[in-house]
Amino acid sequence: MARLILSAERATLTHIDQHCYVNAEMMADFYPVQEITVTKLDQIREAVARYGERVALDRPRESFVITITVPRGQRRPTGFENAYRRGQLGTYAWTHDIFKHPLPMPGDYGVRMWGGRNRPFQLDKCTPLWPDETPDEFTHAAAGHMGLYGWLRATNARVQRLSQCTHTLLDVATVAELRAAYAARRHPLSVAQDALRASPQDLAA
Repeated sequence: MARLILSAERATLTHIDQHCYVNAEMMADFYPVQEITVTKLDQIREAVARYGERVALDRPRESFVITITVPRGQRRPTGFENAYRRGQLGTYAWTHDIFKHPLPMPGDYGVRMWGGRNRPFQLDKCTPLWPDETPDEFTHAAAGHMGLYGWLRATNARVQRLSQCTHTLLDVATVAELRAAYAARRHPLSVAQDALRASPQDLAA
């Protein structure tokens, strides 16, 4: 069995051109460390997920990375180094993934953050779109995926604007279509335009 130490610190992932950088704040008091005892990688992933959920609960809306330290003399589980280096242990699940220079979108803002299950969606020059405490029409469709939820709200805002508030996103597109569009990283405005064009004539009018 191996004894490992989990710690969390404020951090973001920033994309500039073809490069990605980790920007971390070394703060000893950001969150208490946790010691775990494991024998295989799946146990590490589970422990990281539980630890990350606690950090996110106590430090809401913070962007952070989880670090795994192997004390001297401890034996690493098979495959640990490769999985940790490739980010396959969930250590970046709460780290905001920021595009410094978003791809331009004519008539709208580019996407600064696409988000993830635990990370919000954000358009450039706008605030991140976090889930509301009270469930709304997009809560079920997002199925707990924070980035998808924010993207749905952004897309809905554009459907309402283009249709002059006569229709909402779920009037003109199915949840399956929207999930596929988000997975393909399609811009909210492009999806809204296509959905309205493809909708029945009485909706598109």
